[in-house]
Amino acid sequence: MEPYSTLHLDKITDAAFLWTHHLPEVQLYYAMKCNPHPRILQHIHELGISFDCASKQEIADALEHTTANRILYAHPCKFPSHIEYSKEKGIPYTVVDCPCELYKMKELYPECKLLIRIAVNDASSKCKLSSKFGCKMKDIRSLLLLSQELNLTVVGFSFHVGSGCIQPSLYYEALCDCYTATLEAESLSIPIDMINIGGGFTHENFMSSAEEVKKGMSLLKGKTFISEVGRFLVEQSCTLHLHVICKKIEDVRIYYLNDGLYGNLNCKIFDHAVPTLRTHKNGKLFKSRVYGPTCDSFDLIEEDVWLPELEVGDEVWIDDFGAYTNASATFFNGYTVKMKI
Repeated sequence: MEPYSTLHLDKITDAAFLWTHHLPEVQLYYAMKCNPHPRILQHIHELGISFDCASKQEIADALEHTTANRILYAHPCKFPSHIEYSKEKGIPYTVVDCPCELYKMKELYPECKLLIRIAVNDASSKCKLSSKFGCKMKDIRSLLLLSQELNLTVVGFSFHVGSGCIQPSLYYEALCDCYTATLEAESLSIPIDMINIGGGFTHENFMSSAEEVKKGMSLLKGKTFISEVGRFLVEQSCTLHLHVICKKIEDVRIYYLNDGLYGNLNCKIFDHAVPTLRTHKNGKLFKSRVYGPTCDSFDLIEEDVWLPELEVGDEVWIDDFGAYTNASATFFNGYTVKMKI
């Protein structure tokens, strides 16, 4: 029996409704790297949500469902060939964070409208991003001056407080940085129209995060606000179904499942996820170790977990498994996972 995921599109609809109810002034752009399944992309489009793309392929996939004016090319560090493709398709906005990107945009797509990404405090988030991306506040003025020298059009600022943000006040802090950067830009006669508040939202603290966002937005009246939301929209939309394919009894129960770290459970490595294995079985719990199906001993799902007695063929499942799962899965050893809708 093969592993498979079931897709619950109503969960995406519910998340979008929750967002628009509490942050109606912030336009949603789906970060499709989170889960690029075509049926999800189509449903996102049907909900009126735009797309945040990070590569030529993501732009191409998004264009199967939407139009160029509904796409933000949000990667701060881009392949030159991908910039050329975005120009060919007429993608209106992109993100930059350093002189190198400005020079590339001048050479390859000087008409594109630019958002400068700011490095912000993300120390308490699960996946920190500002160590890799973002212009430091002390360098904002020099980057703005260079944009003027190159006759490029900066229209706004962007930030990301880190994926899986657990400290809502980081949104307000980052918007304060955007306010400071906006004052700097306007002192150079560069009008700022757009602020991209990134992603990082979780269902657990969305309400608190929304309040911090609204507080920060009050500093930037009259601006257009957008957000690159991925996890918040699709995390609850998938259930992963797995099956026991082998069992050993030693000092612990040892189970082998038909998906693992090289497949959908890669999120344990790359996304700091802590998925919970669920089963219909009841009864006494046994200390257990759980592996994935590949030939690699690294493919260890759980080192020490308590489970009821399982047998070959028994199903286990993981709820809320739609974010950064199948998007990062490999084909190592020839294993794949099907999506059911």
